[in-house]
Amino acid sequence: MTYDGRGLRFGAVAEDYDRYRPSPPPEAAAILGDLEGLDVLEVGAGTGLWTRFLESLGARLTAVEPDDEMRAVLRRRSPQIVAIAAAAEAMPFDDASFDVVLVSSAWHWFEQPAAAMEMARVLRDGGQLFVLWNGFSRDVAWIADVAELRERPDDPSKRPRGWRVAFDGDLQDPFDDARDVEVHWVRVMSTADLVALFSTFSGAIIRDDDDRRAMQDEVRRRVVEHERGGVVDVPMTLRGTVVRRRAR
Repeated sequence: MTYDGRGLRFGAVAEDYDRYRPSPPPEAAAILGDLEGLDVLEVGAGTGLWTRFLESLGARLTAVEPDDEMRAVLRRRSPQIVAIAAAAEAMPFDDASFDVVLVSSAWHWFEQPAAAMEMARVLRDGGQLFVLWNGFSRDVAWIADVAELRERPDDPSKRPRGWRVAFDGDLQDPFDDARDVEVHWVRVMSTADLVALFSTFSGAIIRDDDDRRAMQDEVRRRVVEHERGGVVDVPMTLRGTVVRRRAR
């Protein structure tokens, strides 16, 4: 995880990250399929929002998270989980160690194709790689208008995000059977929690206090007309790409 260290600054807001970032919706279980008894590796696990969900589905879980503060929250919340400090591009596991590898909302922080090749290395033949994003529905105008406040338009270090990965070119050789997945869901949040959520985005973490407060004030201003009694139905989308590891 690189990009001028920006991807390693979430530890400064680790507790708020765990409190305000979205857990996966129940519908994600259908995307993942039967994980009971499978060896599952989560890369870029953060504070364990997906970790706890994967464990609830019966996975034998190992988590990789390079940020010490984020990993500390994961270990506190899930002390039974093996949580490793490592980078996605160089992980301390033997070849063909896992049935499933999952990345949620972290792919854009990895160096490619190195990270994808490392995931292919640790996957067993026929194993699946899930690359997912769980966030605001960009096709809903009002939430897209609010979401744009996560980044300053003139920020030269903002990281491009996507909803899918094109497994072609350098990424094609170890993978096949690519398919895109998508689930729309609604997250019910208080307006205060939605505003607080914005302090956990990388574009807010790098701002000074005054700039961050101004951003939050603008979020509140744009959200207020969509709330009911201080509560907002936030349109969310879980999207991504699933591929299978080719036989070696």
